[in-house]
Amino acid sequence: MKTGRFIAALLSFAVMCSSPAYLLSRGNAVSGGGQTAYAYNEGAENPYNKQDDKKVEYDGSKYVQPPYWNEPHIDPRDYDGGVMLFLDKIGLEQEYAKGKAQRVYFSAVDIEEPVNMVRFHMFYDTRLKVKPNSDGKPVTNGKAFKDFTTDSVLIEEGQIEYYAYSETAAYGNGSIFTVDFIVPEDAQPGDVYPFGIVFVEDEVGPDLFINKAQDAAGRLQMTYVFTKGLYSGYIKINGEKPTTTTASTTAPTTTTTAPPKPENKLGDPNFDGKIDSNDATFCLVEYAKLATGGKSTLTEQAKSAADVNRDKAVDSKDASAILSYYSYKATGGKDGIEDFLTPKAT
Repeated sequence: MKTGRFIAALLSFAVMCSSPAYLLSRGNAVSGGGQTAYAYNEGAENPYNKQDDKKVEYDGSKYVQPPYWNEPHIDPRDYDGGVMLFLDKIGLEQEYAKGKAQRVYFSAVDIEEPVNMVRFHMFYDTRLKVKPNSDGKPVTNGKAFKDFTTDSVLIEEGQIEYYAYSETAAYGNGSIFTVDFIVPEDAQPGDVYPFGIVFVEDEVGPDLFINKAQDAAGRLQMTYVFTKGLYSGYIKINGEKPTTTTASTTAPTTTTTAPPKPENKLGDPNFDGKIDSNDATFCLVEYAKLATGGKSTLTEQAKSAADVNRDKAVDSKDASAILSYYSYKATGGKDGIEDFLTPKAT
């Protein structure tokens, strides 16, 4: 693509976004010339399609400040808010999950500045298949942008584009959109199907989360969102992957061991055997989901492990306690979390 055409596209996107028809006229043309939008983003691959059953964190380094802002680098550390945009982290039992449609929420909490223009690219493990909604779209709009004019496109297997526009800056906390994924029929314990947002800058322009004026406050919030405020998700089949061993050299046989149940360890709701910041994030995501009207997808075992203060709720207090314990252990503390959380006699 010629540089002049690229710059012109960016400028026209910034100016013409005042008309919702511009955003919604692109339709399937987003993949122009047989290339996906992501192909223009330095040709990088879909980071959520490794199919290695590992969780994938959002990569804020992909963000590029729009050149048409024509201002020095904006530091996200200057943002005083705590806006979070996150996708569900879901654990499913194998027999329930196989071949079933699972709804995934992309939600927002603590949006501070008005938002008029939204554009996201969601990538996912292609072992999952998108189940279109009743309008044939891959995405169903959520409550956070219920008054926006929206549309979505399945660019290719593994990549969805979502865009939205509102003249009146109608926005709010809650679900941005939902996607229904069909879990593979051959899903096995330990399988992890990750998905998340990737910042894309293509021939049309950059992804957006900003107000119509694109003023200083809106630019700062958008910079924070695309560098620090996004959280990936996944669907995981509960349990551990079965192991295979050879019983004899003369008559080889294959023995499959039953996956052990994860240890119910207080403070380790993701059952990775460690109590760390990932467990604190686990609690915060669950708390944010419930605070915005979502439904919990945690098993009773995960809830028990996350509720470290035993107040029958998974919230920011549990996250804070887990982080305190993690810091304590990192500085040489010897107590287990139960002892750490128990007030010491004075």
